[in-house]
Amino acid sequence: MSFYTSLTGLNAAATELSVASNNIANSGTASFKRSDAEFGDIFATSTLQRSASGVGSGTVLLGISQQFTQGNIESSANSLDLAITGDGFFPIKTSDGAELYTRNGGFMLNDSNLLVNSEGHTLQVHPLDAGTNASNFNQATIGLEVKRDLPAVPTTKMGLDIKLPMTGPAIGVGGTTAIDINDSDTYSESQTFSLYDDAGEPYTATVYYQKTADDVDNEDTWKADIYIGDEKIGDSTNIAFNSTSGDLVTTVAGGGVGIDTLTIGASVADSRTSPITLTLSAVSHGKAFQIVNQTQNGLASGGLVNVDVGNDGMVTATYSNGQQLAAGRINLANFSSPEGLRQDGGTKYSTTASSGAVSYGEAGSAGFGTIRSGAIERSNVDLTGELIDLISAQRNFQANAKAIETSSSLTQTIINIRG
Repeated sequence: MSFYTSLTGLNAAATELSVASNNIANSGTASFKRSDAEFGDIFATSTLQRSASGVGSGTVLLGISQQFTQGNIESSANSLDLAITGDGFFPIKTSDGAELYTRNGGFMLNDSNLLVNSEGHTLQVHPLDAGTNASNFNQATIGLEVKRDLPAVPTTKMGLDIKLPMTGPAIGVGGTTAIDINDSDTYSESQTFSLYDDAGEPYTATVYYQKTADDVDNEDTWKADIYIGDEKIGDSTNIAFNSTSGDLVTTVAGGGVGIDTLTIGASVADSRTSPITLTLSAVSHGKAFQIVNQTQNGLASGGLVNVDVGNDGMVTATYSNGQQLAAGRINLANFSSPEGLRQDGGTKYSTTASSGAVSYGEAGSAGFGTIRSGAIERSNVDLTGELIDLISAQRNFQANAKAIETSSSLTQTIINIRG
């Protein structure tokens, strides 16, 4: 019986050697979590046997458990290398739809503009609310997409907010003098801004303002013409201000007091297939001409120049046209018992009944760690500790082998007894 008892000890020591060897072999594997072999004694008794006189029957492997302690964080030059400081896993999905989890945050952009790891598994995120950029946890996860290129957006809306001077002479009488863009004596002020055509190419538009009456019947009146290049667009716009308060008195085109809406017509020849709505907000004041605000919704095409990942998981893409877009938010996954996860190789895990169901949360919230961009979590293997475990396992193996040798000697002695 002692022969088989020692044999279980040999098997246990061999298993312990294998676990320690695997830990040492993966000491350089990113985000690897070391394992411990857990053993229990075998103690079998019959119903009528006194337990006090029972002798154990050896040891048995109860399980191999991973230790999810934090590994050291190593800096990286790649902003898409991500490390988790604290609890949590990155949710990923394989090409066949299997949902896995990992702490290895080495990601890259593939040819489909999706963030993937070295095995092509897609990093999963929840859809964002367009208004608040908050994650919608009630929807299924999708692959995180970071567009490499933004298409051009033609200008269709323009907003001008200006202040025209109360002082200064009127030009002509009642607006009878035509504005000549080549003669600065025919206009009082001018304002130039850039717009974008259908191809995203910029072009210049200029508004010329001519003061047509100064404090006539308690009003200052102005005329405005819009030019694109040397071509006047549409009719002149007449504006009147109270010469004391500076408030807008009347408008043309029925936009309401204080706001005048004008339209720059489409021009297929100039690659402008959509009209431009121009909203003018104006007052008069006692200082020089002032542009309070000037906006337009057009954009040139842009290429991706930078991807930034915040500690809360927000992924912001910056493009060559100056645009910054929220590409998504990386939320972390966690489990009630991470030790119960099944190891699938490649530092990936899948859920089991022992791990509990997956729960998601924003990085940095309660129960979830933060995300560091430009960093990778290293293995949590302590080589010094593993070498000591190797020595201990070797001693255990030798001791059990000696016990087998002793048992064999005793058996041989009994066989050699002469009657």
